[in-house]
Amino acid sequence: MDRVNSRIAQAYGYAVCFITVITMLIGIKAVVDSAFDLSDPIHAEGGGMGRMGRPLTSFDLYKLEARRAEVRPGLNGPARAAGDSTSDADLRKLYDAERDQLIGNAKFNAIRSLVGNLLMIVVAAVLFFIHWRWLRERDAAPAPA
Repeated sequence: MDRVNSRIAQAYGYAVCFITVITMLIGIKAVVDSAFDLSDPIHAEGGGMGRMGRPLTSFDLYKLEARRAEVRPGLNGPARAAGDSTSDADLRKLYDAERDQLIGNAKFNAIRSLVGNLLMIVVAAVLFFIHWRWLRERDAAPAPA
């Protein structure tokens, strides 16, 4: 019976070590993704698209899409006349506000993911080393008669 219990304990220890290694590999990939998102937050979330589906990578693209949306009926209600278009200054304010919000959200999500995954890696590493040391000590101990 001791031999069966010994094998079960050994299987448990190696299973924990295996799972923690897999967890650390997944965590490392997520940390790299979060670092990339943090380095370029405008492309991290939604591919640089704002809430209205307008691109936020440049003001000129944003303005072009805003002008197109103003003349398309059905999206924002009836089509507007050419004289009713939003001024460039107002569009710039909207663009800056949407861009700031997108960058802020992307940075927050990237930092949250980075911290969470780093914590997961640390916990997995601690569990790995505790179990690995326990297995080594167990294997080095003389077998009971």
